[in-house]
Amino acid sequence: GVSAAALLIVLAVVSIQVLSSAWFANYVREKIISVAEESTGGRVELGSFQFDWRHLRATVENFVLHGSEPPSYPPLFEAKRIELRLKLLAGLKKAVDLEYLGVDGPAAHVIVFPDGRTNIPEPKAVKKSGGTALETVVDLAIHRFEVSNGSAVFAQQSAGFSGHGENLQVQLFYRPLPAAYQGDIKIGALQLVLPGGQPLTASLDLPVEIGKDRIDLKNARLATPDSRIDATVSL
Repeated sequence: GVSAAALLIVLAVVSIQVLSSAWFANYVREKIISVAEESTGGRVELGSFQFDWRHLRATVENFVLHGSEPPSYPPLFEAKRIELRLKLLAGLKKAVDLEYLGVDGPAAHVIVFPDGRTNIPEPKAVKKSGGTALETVVDLAIHRFEVSNGSAVFAQQSAGFSGHGENLQVQLFYRPLPAAYQGDIKIGALQLVLPGGQPLTASLDLPVEIGKDRIDLKNARLATPDSRIDATVSL
């Protein structure tokens, strides 16, 4: 028992030294880039990565994801700052849970070219496998999230937004034939603020499919304390 306790103490000290080292920060930075590029098929640039082991907080500065747009166009997605806060011993199935996600200055630019194509790329993992089955691209759950100073551009039409909420769940899969992303985005409680408008408090369920030349929302639901909207939309 004494030997086991001593070994645990040594492992804890070594783990703290590793987590606080420059080597670990650089390793995670390169891992974020490789995983993001593999799952999206785009090219990723990342300014810096910092990890505060005392508070289990990770910070990414100047995250940029380039799609298939020409070099002179703005990137598919960029964010000035992304902050993640982790929670240990979240349950029997998971040792680490994603407690908080904060994104400052996110900007999405979906470009529609004259032939109907967009700048949304195809995941590299699908290209390598050559399979026809659904490939998981995103599967995450976040307890609390906050987005500030956000903007989105689709087909040269732009909109700004900010918001915060709880219980965000995102599942996205990629289907090679015909090529499309499909999945579900759920938000248990959302407060969305649009420029010049009143804050909107609602819950969301957005089954989405994103093809090369269209976006479909099938049986999407937005519910507020006083009303509910069910919609099927094709863009």
